[in-house]
Amino acid sequence: MDAYDALMRDGFVVVRQAIAPALVQDINARIVRFKQRNPKAVSRNLDEHKRMYRVVNLHLAVDAMTRLLTDNPAIDVCDRFLGEPTTLYTSLYYERGSEQSLHRDTPVFCTSPGERYMGVWTALDAVDESNGPLRVVPGSHLLPPIDVQALRRTVFGDGPISAMSPEGWTAYQDAVARQCEDAGLKPQSVHVQPGDVIVWHPQLFHGGAPHPSAGTRRSVVMHVTPKSMPVGHMDVFYGQTPPLSKAPWRYYRRGQREIARFGQVDFGHEYTRRTWFLRKA
Repeated sequence: MDAYDALMRDGFVVVRQAIAPALVQDINARIVRFKQRNPKAVSRNLDEHKRMYRVVNLHLAVDAMTRLLTDNPAIDVCDRFLGEPTTLYTSLYYERGSEQSLHRDTPVFCTSPGERYMGVWTALDAVDESNGPLRVVPGSHLLPPIDVQALRRTVFGDGPISAMSPEGWTAYQDAVARQCEDAGLKPQSVHVQPGDVIVWHPQLFHGGAPHPSAGTRRSVVMHVTPKSMPVGHMDVFYGQTPPLSKAPWRYYRRGQREIARFGQVDFGHEYTRRTWFLRKA
């Protein structure tokens, strides 16, 4: 069974050693250098073990990270699923496990038409139960659609819906969790080595296991779409706001791939720094 067929069967696929060891080492070294060169920018985003929490779009300051798109054979799976060339929308960098509860990404990565988004997770460390592996629910991408409008009436009535509504997020994820339980679907951890890549279907139920150790779990998640695909959040997902016809951001090229151009790096969704104020690595 090839990687695409595994994705369609299980909702995810692990492409082993998709990223060359030398590139993994180079990216890790450059991120260490970035932290050293930008101590004020990163200091508020460190835990007690000096690990950075989630960093959004670090690739804009550490350009070598874009090679996880350009030099990654796992992206061929995305090309086939999307039916056109894959571009990078946003990225997340972690030095510790996300420890996120099981969820689908679709309420905050809402595309029109649907399922024009994928997640691509690259391991920069070895990951097992000691440092917060990705958890997936195989087959959850095949569950029947949730009645989103019925959910909207129950949760919001005639009230407004914010783009990042916690009520809207929780209600939807709880509904998917009930479907998984009713179908007898169980989560499983995915253990990986540096350079392994996990690609997941937009409807996959997934999350992060606890990270009990003091060690790192360095990883990069790329959120990929076709070029110019607008991405909406919960106000679009629940139908309050019409989807855009075209993404408002521009793109720049790396190799044969294109990457959305944004002007800032976001540290843990707590504060941002404009890219021109950051010393690149």
